[in-house]
Amino acid sequence: MPHSSSLRFGEAAGTLLDRAFDARDRHRPSVPLPRIGIFGNGFPETLVAAAGGLPVHLSMGRLRRTTAIDEFIEPFVDEEVRVFLNRLMNGEFADCLGIIFARDDAPALVAYQYTSEWVRQGRAPKSVPPLFLWNLVHTATPAVMHFNALQAEKLFDFFERIGLRRPSDEAIAEAAAAEAGRRQALERLETAGLSGTTAMRWRNAGRFMSATEHADLLNAALVDTKRTAQKGMRIGLIGSSLASTASYEVFERFGTIVCDWQPWGAVWPGPGNGNATLPEILRATAADPSCPRITPTTAYRNALLQALANARCDLVLCQLAPTDDTFGWEIPALASSLERRAIAFINLGFRDTDPETWHARAATLISAKLEARK
Repeated sequence: MPHSSSLRFGEAAGTLLDRAFDARDRHRPSVPLPRIGIFGNGFPETLVAAAGGLPVHLSMGRLRRTTAIDEFIEPFVDEEVRVFLNRLMNGEFADCLGIIFARDDAPALVAYQYTSEWVRQGRAPKSVPPLFLWNLVHTATPAVMHFNALQAEKLFDFFERIGLRRPSDEAIAEAAAAEAGRRQALERLETAGLSGTTAMRWRNAGRFMSATEHADLLNAALVDTKRTAQKGMRIGLIGSSLASTASYEVFERFGTIVCDWQPWGAVWPGPGNGNATLPEILRATAADPSCPRITPTTAYRNALLQALANARCDLVLCQLAPTDDTFGWEIPALASSLERRAIAFINLGFRDTDPETWHARAATLISAKLEARK
């Protein structure tokens, strides 16, 4: 019999999390709220919740049909940007009061630039919501802290323009408490002994619902789910954004993903979300070491290596989107650092546009590397 905490959802909580993950931004949560689109990591969703909105990530969707903008998208543009732009021009985000782009996130900045130019030229449909570029700087000097505070004020002005409320101190504290509850549930998820595939799906389901609903579903699902014995190697996954169940299942033929440190992995939600005041949120977000643009630049690599070490990984898999222009620069130094730690490192290279071809190549590379280490 299911645990009572999941009965109130009407069906098993794990099923609801899986359904939300599969639906992505088309998911409709149990409590309807004004939807605010988010593109990219690095934005504290707490501030949207404090304004009375529901932050919904738009960068993980699937494309049904292309529009006129597709022929103008340059070949170096990331696939999630191409999908987003076509869906935006299809009117699929007309129910969002606005869309916030995180400048830290390379695909998000490109998406913002394309969208802004299309709007400027008068070629965008009226269904395109108002746009906002979140431009937070990742260091801690007094001048930067003042700059980041001004960015928050501009964000609050944007909220008021699109019909949300200006976040009060009390509303921020309440939203942060909900995020802290989600963080606790996610920490339990990380230690629950589930497959990395399930952890990825259940974690990312939260990108499309409130922090409270996500925490409730996670807590109920973890009660209802039996812990399974870990088999094979302890795998770390790094590189470009990846949310493919099929890819994770290929990797987990060789063990269990215990450290998921790519942009759609355990680096979300960002560390600032659970802080109770605006200055604390901004300070923690600026200090987030999972952002490749943090200063000093060594902070990102050091945090990644520490996460892999803390998870006791004995195999690290690196995979890159065909258009990657960010993470690839880290690979030589990372490979050397992991070798010094006696951790196996496999660079799977750029993903093939055909998933089956890439999965077969990845499995062959992993098998060969592990065989050579015997």
